Amino acid sequence: MATTASTVVTDERTVSELLTDPTFGRYFAGNLISNCGNWIQNVAAATAVFSITRSATLTGVVSGALWLGALVLQPYAGAVSDRVDRRRMLLAGQSLSLAAATVLAAWTVAVGLEGLPGPWPIIGVTVVIGIGNAISIPAMQALVPALVPPADLEQAIALNSVTFTLGRAVGPALAAVILLVGGPTLGFVVNAGTYLPLVIVLLVIRQRDVARAGDFDGSVRRVLRLVRADRRLLVLLAATTAIGWTSDPINTLTPPMAAMFGAGDALVGVFVGCFGGGAALHSLILRRVRSRLGLERLGVYGLTGFGVGMILFAVSPTPWLAGVALALAGMAFLGAITSVTTRMQRGIDEDVRGRVMALWGVTFLGSRPIAALIDGGLADLTGPRLATGLAACVALAGAALLAWDGRVAAAPRRNGAG
Repeated sequence: MATTASTVVTDERTVSELLTDPTFGRYFAGNLISNCGNWIQNVAAATAVFSITRSATLTGVVSGALWLGALVLQPYAGAVSDRVDRRRMLLAGQSLSLAAATVLAAWTVAVGLEGLPGPWPIIGVTVVIGIGNAISIPAMQALVPALVPPADLEQAIALNSVTFTLGRAVGPALAAVILLVGGPTLGFVVNAGTYLPLVIVLLVIRQRDVARAGDFDGSVRRVLRLVRADRRLLVLLAATTAIGWTSDPINTLTPPMAAMFGAGDALVGVFVGCFGGGAALHSLILRRVRSRLGLERLGVYGLTGFGVGMILFAVSPTPWLAGVALALAGMAFLGAITSVTTRMQRGIDEDVRGRVMALWGVTFLGSRPIAALIDGGLADLTGPRLATGLAACVALAGAALLAWDGRVAAAPRRNGAG
């Protein structure tokens, strides 16, 4: 029987009060660490595979392998999460990823990258880690209402979204330091350790009872019908796809970009660190920016800035200018993904929350395998600059779509007023 997650409150608490809550605060911290580990794994695996093969295509394969499970399994994982105890489901997914990550870390420590029979062990284990992530993500998003009182729900949803955006920001920054200190093998070891805090938290936290309807259509088709009938959700999912697609070159194409500048792993680490550092810096002022712009404009401006930053990265003549461009892109990325994720979580019925957020995972993470293969293949054929520039155009298209949707939504109000 679930119990109360925290002290009963009637007024919405501040961010600092939520982060120090013994239930939600621990969950937030464990979730953030786990998400950082995903991106450390992604950067370390991409760097290792490019070092072994010098192939941008295979680098794209391993970059996409971590999110292949999100593309294939996540809709069904979302349906399961709407029927079972989400805490236990999340615990199962994280435990699977922990086991696979530990195998890869131990293997590479024992024999080194040179002792591996090619890139396939890294790719194969990364697929298994991704399956654990696919099981975890819908439950990770949908568990939040069981951790806080109703008055805190919107603030908690926004903070939970930040764990993904900060993980995408801080993870590459940490990966940069890790690559400089110990190379990809150290990255695999650190990633394995990042699963433990959330596993421990899930074993000790208590959750509230959250009512769900006892008789409802629990199929994936029901949510697909819901999304098709809701223009707002369709646009937000399309914008999320654009963000995920345009973020792929940070992993898939920074190794060949660094090689083009005559450098290696160290410059890859600097590049991903600049992107992550820019996003982490923006996180310090994100609440103020969100209050000034509003969530809708934050998404449009964020996607526009993200696309422009990646284009500047693609055409930069020197490594330091490329790093500055990536920092700007990282700042814009954080605003864009925070906007669309928070807007999507608002107004979702509890009975479909897991499946709707599974679709978020498919668009943001599941698009990555396709993007990685296309980016890597284009880079091998035409060079990483053109491949990066084309990926950036996807973000600009997403910004245009969000802007159009905002005008359509506002039109009835203008007509009614006039």
